[in-house]
Formats: sequence, C-alpha cells, structure tokens
Amino acid sequence: MADKNLEDLIVKIAKKVIKKELKNGNLDNLPIISPDSHPGLDNWQNSDTTEEVIDDIQIIPYTRLPDQEDIELERKLRELKFKQELRKDWISFLVKDVIVYSTTMIFILVLVGFYLFRIN
Repeated sequence: MADKNLEDLIVKIAKKVIKKELKNGNLDNLPIISPDSHPGLDNWQNSDTTEEVIDDIQIIPYTRLPDQEDIELERKLRELKFKQELRKDWISFLVKDVIVYSTTMIFILVLVGFYLFRIN
C-alpha cells in the first residue's frame, strides 16, 4: 500500500515538474518538429492539448530492488537447477556408456563363444 502511495506521489511530482519546465522553458531552444513527420503533433502549440498530454503521461512504475532473501532464493534455485542437470548428465552417461557398452561387449563375447563352440 505504501508503494502505491509512493508511486502516485512520484507521478504527481513528475507531472508538476514537466508542467513547470514547459511554462518556464524558452521556446527558442526547443527543436523544430514538423507535424508531417509526427502525425500526433497536429495541435502541439495549443496549451490545452499540452495539459492533456501531460495528464496522460504514463510513468513506468519503479522496480523494487531485490531483497537479500530474494537473492538467496535465486542462488538456491540456480544451485538446484545445476544439480538437476548434473544428475541428468550422470544418468545419461551411465545408460549410454556403461550399460550399452557392457551389454554390447557381453553380446559380442557370447557370439564369439558360440562360434568357437560350433567350430570344435
């Protein structure tokens, strides 16, 4: 709730500062923008539309800095993901290299033994 009140206060202050800067600004230093290149600027010299534009400004809400607990949870999550990947790699290694290789070697030895037995 306090975050929402703080955000509303920041928006109000930003709008007031923009209005003040526009009122106090020197028009000689402003860049020249043609309405042809920017279709939304047809009535940019009308003060009523300027006030409406300022009131319609959308301020992106500030992002909260992560707490120490959030950082710790993020670190633990990364560790768990790493351990899960490591476990998956070990299971893959055992299945592919150990079991398949051993089964293939035993099958070849059985075939060679059977062939030698048939020769004698």
